[in-house]
Amino acid sequence: MSKNNFSHLTDEQINNELLILNRVVKFKKAKENMIDYCQIMMPDTTDPNDATKTEYDPAGHAKMLCDIVERFESGKSRRVAVSIPPQHGKTIHLSQLGLSWIWGKNPRKNILVVTYNQTRADELGHEFRQLVRDRPTFRQVFPEVEFQADAKSKSFMQNKAGGKIFFIGVGGTITGRTADYIIIDDPFKGDDDEFTEGHLEKIWSWFYKVAYSRASNKTKIAIIHTRWNEDDLIGRLCDPTHPERNKRFKGIAQDWEFMNIPGVIRDQRLADALGLTLSVPKNPKVIEQFGEKPCTALWPKEKSLEFFAQWKRGDPQSFSALVMGSPTPEDGIYFTENMIVEYHSSSDIPKNIRKYGASDHAVSEKEKRDKTVMGCVGIDENDDIWIMPDIVWDQMQTDRTVEELLAQFRSHKPHCWWMESELISKSFGPFLRKRMVEDKIYTLIDPVVPAKDKMTRARAIQGRMSMQKVHFPAFAPWFQDAKNQLLRFPAGAHDDFVDWLSWIGLGLTKEIAASSYRSPKNNTPKTGTAAWVIWASEQQKVKTKSSSKGW
Repeated sequence: MSKNNFSHLTDEQINNELLILNRVVKFKKAKENMIDYCQIMMPDTTDPNDATKTEYDPAGHAKMLCDIVERFESGKSRRVAVSIPPQHGKTIHLSQLGLSWIWGKNPRKNILVVTYNQTRADELGHEFRQLVRDRPTFRQVFPEVEFQADAKSKSFMQNKAGGKIFFIGVGGTITGRTADYIIIDDPFKGDDDEFTEGHLEKIWSWFYKVAYSRASNKTKIAIIHTRWNEDDLIGRLCDPTHPERNKRFKGIAQDWEFMNIPGVIRDQRLADALGLTLSVPKNPKVIEQFGEKPCTALWPKEKSLEFFAQWKRGDPQSFSALVMGSPTPEDGIYFTENMIVEYHSSSDIPKNIRKYGASDHAVSEKEKRDKTVMGCVGIDENDDIWIMPDIVWDQMQTDRTVEELLAQFRSHKPHCWWMESELISKSFGPFLRKRMVEDKIYTLIDPVVPAKDKMTRARAIQGRMSMQKVHFPAFAPWFQDAKNQLLRFPAGAHDDFVDWLSWIGLGLTKEIAASSYRSPKNNTPKTGTAAWVIWASEQQKVKTKSSSKGW
């Protein structure tokens, strides 16, 4: 267009025409590109008519989230799970702007949005309603989407093309037609009681019985949440490090794309994809927390490495879960790497030890995925604990459990054996007593009443481990699994070995170490003499007294 065509217009009029032209172009782009849509939906409040200005920050992670939404909408990513730190745009990209963009492009589709409870679901529904009905920009980008005037519910919306959106909380129900898109945004609020085995199992069951049951072959499902526990929804569905990935949950991850976007980045390929530069930190506080290798913050302008270093120093567990997408720090939190003292041969075990045993039994319906753990430890004269390498750790029925216990009693002849009190009086206790009598095994069974809180129960052994007084057989076949459980506790999928070790710690609080070893002196009187008769009588009294407790 030549300059003469604008000769009759003032500069102000020309600028206004350009503003209108820019908006028309931007609206066209916004209909096809998520990042343009975000920019036009978040205009510069000081100059809202200028489509070239926006408050939206197209940072590297924001572009990546936009790409995820585009792939999800088109069906290129039919099953996708994402973990990203808080306040980095996960809800605005997926459950607000992303949701409205998907519905604008697909006004006849049904969408199900899920979050941790109905109150939060109503909030999301209210925010979404304000976004698409009260902002003229949405209607300018998608003028063909008209809403039903009588749709006033916070948890439900419908447009005149027939498309519906439902906002529900975990545990809620939904009836009606198949969902074309399912978006699960933070199914966990973050409360401690949400991560019990029973509650995690409940959410898993709900996911399939309610959410997945509304899907079809064509349904796209996206899940985004903070990784508080390795046995959470993302963990079971698609985390390759889940301990049962090749067991109970075998084959499920093959259908999912899983992306963890951590707040502190060390991986060069991820940094390149985000347009970030890794550099060697210079701040001593950053080096203390993250080391001297090159790294960068995910969104340096808003949350710097210094910010994250302070967070990690104050609360390593929440930093690991919320910022790094890992339920526990790499070196552990309740039990840490430096607490695990290894020994490498049976010959390392001191000769003069006093042995004790314990067992943790998976006998209830809630513990059906856990294993039974039983075994002995030796206490040396320095009060150090040496865990015996022949621990039995497996899923087993009652008859095998009893026989394995008897084998441990015969092999180690422990001074006493600790076991949960209810198991002795009920469960397999009577059967075990019967077999002990039959085999003339008289090991003392000392009942222990467990604390409900597993972290409290583990305090005694944690204290000993923090002083490096517990020695683990690194050559035992079960050692690596045990180490993994210790470092992931209390956010791991399993804690059966930790429970067993807790019984050992609790039991030893009322026992003593082995006496210092001295060469024995033969003070036994000559057999048959009067002195020998008196000595033998005293020995029998001592033996009777020491066997008077328990079974």
